[in-house]
Amino acid sequence: MNAILVGVDGSEAAEGAVRWAAKAAAAERLDLKIVGAYDASTSDYAPGLIIPQDVIDAIRQDASDAVHAAAAVAKEVAPNVSVATSIVDGDAARVLLELGKDAAMIVVGTRRLGSVKGLFLGSVSISVAAHAHGRVAIVAAGGSDTGPVVVGVDGSPISDVAVAEAFRQASLRNAPLVAVHTWTPLDADALHGYGIGPEEVQRMTQDAVEVLAERLAGYAQDYPDVRVERHVLPEEPAKALLDAAGTDAQLIVVGSRGRGGFRGLMLGSTSQKVMHQAECPVLVVRG
Repeated sequence: MNAILVGVDGSEAAEGAVRWAAKAAAAERLDLKIVGAYDASTSDYAPGLIIPQDVIDAIRQDASDAVHAAAAVAKEVAPNVSVATSIVDGDAARVLLELGKDAAMIVVGTRRLGSVKGLFLGSVSISVAAHAHGRVAIVAAGGSDTGPVVVGVDGSPISDVAVAEAFRQASLRNAPLVAVHTWTPLDADALHGYGIGPEEVQRMTQDAVEVLAERLAGYAQDYPDVRVERHVLPEEPAKALLDAAGTDAQLIVVGSRGRGGFRGLMLGSTSQKVMHQAECPVLVVRG
């Protein structure tokens, strides 16, 4: 489907995700589909328990209320966007992954600094981000409508896909782009401890600056309206991205190798650290 899919559960985090998704749908000229997932199955600890029908009905009604409230928010934010809704019985992550197979993007919400609620438990966000076929946006409560788009660049094909998307997002948002390249996972003090002097660190940094400029050149030609700021430094990758984003960024774009597993700059714990700690939305792009 040519639409952005967003999951809701009635939480404040979900409302933030809907607002972001509606704005994204308007910017990308896509439809918006809002889904509420509810799980009426019995627990593994009580497999023989029969849940009364009135309880199931109440759970479903809560999901329905959340979806309709979210649709009203979406229409308020982006009145020209076509909005569809659905309520599905099933595990939240599985529902979003199944419905999102043909979506242009899946959007899930989370409270900032890794505190999550309801549908958007950490495992749901991480599972969707790791296994979805297309783009996934993890939307925190924070973020800015006027700040830069931040992207990590490591020279890999996966990084190239993220950079291309970051340029596109910056152009759509009329925002500057901050390209972050870390040429070592160690900071300068650690390098000095290994016998690498300040002059050598400076030389290696300058070499990395030239490499980064070459990697960005083609994209800059495709998007001449995007102003690019380059950050090249010896530092742990997740910290570099989070520091560059701060509290002012609109979006951080990271790359993924597909169905699970991250590579290069966004390797495993790095990508998860960015998604959990960023105070702005994080867009995971398939490589």
